[in-house]
Amino acid sequence: MHTNVSSLINTFADRHIIVIGEAMLDSYLLGEATRLCQEAPVPVVALRDRQDIPGGAANVAVNLRSLGAQVSLLSVIGDDVEGELLQHALVRYGVETEVLLQQPLRRTLVKSRVMAASQMLVRMDQGSTEAIAPDTERQLIQQLTDRFMPCDAIVISDYSYGLLTPQVIEAIAQLQAQVPKLLVVDSKRLASYRSIGVTAVKPNYEEAMRLLASQMAIALDDQTKTRLEQIAQHRHQLLDRTGAKFAIVTLDVDGAIILQRERSPHLIPAKAITCVNPTGAGDTFISALTLALAVGTSITVAAELAATAAAIVVAKDGTATCSAEELQIAIAADSKLQVDQFQEETSGDGINELTEVA
Repeated sequence: MHTNVSSLINTFADRHIIVIGEAMLDSYLLGEATRLCQEAPVPVVALRDRQDIPGGAANVAVNLRSLGAQVSLLSVIGDDVEGELLQHALVRYGVETEVLLQQPLRRTLVKSRVMAASQMLVRMDQGSTEAIAPDTERQLIQQLTDRFMPCDAIVISDYSYGLLTPQVIEAIAQLQAQVPKLLVVDSKRLASYRSIGVTAVKPNYEEAMRLLASQMAIALDDQTKTRLEQIAQHRHQLLDRTGAKFAIVTLDVDGAIILQRERSPHLIPAKAITCVNPTGAGDTFISALTLALAVGTSITVAAELAATAAAIVVAKDGTATCSAEELQIAIAADSKLQVDQFQEETSGDGINELTEVA
């Protein structure tokens, strides 16, 4: 299908991806701590800089754009200063903000981190987490409907902060029933998407085990088995519970494991890196995974690309992204991901077969 990895990644630019979920603002308050406060045993941080970066679903959109894709970010923000800062940050990364909905009296989601050198001292969260207003909900569904047909894939980035209401999820289900699309879901409540034609889900180990425990009498921490063994043992139940064709369970230092019905579990080993900050690595993973599937690779190659992109990000400070150029360089340097492997793998279970199971 593709003569080499570079041409594969270059085709990312031909794909249009919809991201729907809670957009956030990641604010980093940077400074130095050289003394303790007299009022309480806490450090005094002399602030010297502030960085405002897209977070949550907005970070997924930024990662997709950085990898070359065209992106529509469907989300709701407040009519406030933080919402303006988020829009300015998105524009800097090349993500269009015209379709972002502003709901009066709703507060934009913000995660503020106070950093002394590279050490995070405290994180402060703010913003509205109740369900979006009915009028806003209808506008969001209309935006999704208008953009659904031309898109190549949809990423749901659900933080359970009120945007993915039952009505929004039902609207996605109806659109999927008419014209199935590649649909990748990242959510702490994956069972809510079981019946909407999901292609792939990306829980971490804890999320996967909680999902299984809610359905079966499974111990969350079985000391007699490794994490890999526990996940592999219950792969059919996990796929049943999520309704997905593929489940990629991330296991931090142990890598990630691919689950599918027709093949044995496949381990993607963790990359050898020095982790500076894992913030946003999951967003990078799901972005690269979605694009790789959207251009027709197998799930194995897509997960390898995603793991490589995530490794690039965690080696950076703060909420970061991986560019298409960085991914090409990293893949070229990885002896386990050479051209012949990609040529062999990209003929298996890419997008053409994925859409048939939705």
